[in-house]
Amino acid sequence: MKDQGFFIDYHVWANKKVLQQLQDLTAEDWNKQLGGSFPTMKALYQHIIEAEYRWLQRWKGVPFAEIPAEMVVDGYASLQTLWLPLMDEQISIAKKRLAADPEEPLHFITGKGLHVTQPFWQTLYQVVNHGTYHRGQVTNMLRMLEKQAVGTDIFLFFRENS
Repeated sequence: MKDQGFFIDYHVWANKKVLQQLQDLTAEDWNKQLGGSFPTMKALYQHIIEAEYRWLQRWKGVPFAEIPAEMVVDGYASLQTLWLPLMDEQISIAKKRLAADPEEPLHFITGKGLHVTQPFWQTLYQVVNHGTYHRGQVTNMLRMLEKQAVGTDIFLFFRENS
């Protein structure tokens, strides 16, 4: 099997593709009640950025990370400002950990207070899976807003990056 580093490359590639699609959303689009577990694009991206931040902190050895007060998604500009540096750091740290020892256990505390130990590679798969799930929700929301969605299937990533 190919080096597992492609998983984080795929995750960031897909997130950046979707991010490009969000730049033309209006404030009304970001706040429109569309239903679902996160009823607005703003609420969905607040959840996504917080989850990405918490996993990154776990990868850096912080068992439980509080969300900084300034980490607020209120539209495209704030999302881009928060997310692009986070994605760069995700790639850097994930690839270092994969190169060092993908089986190295991570010890962390979930949002519900559960103490967990898992090998790094499993947490990487969790981050990618979580992102894929929510990118599907974003695609649905974009269509509900009558906006163009973008393909983020992994086979498209492989075709673009082979």
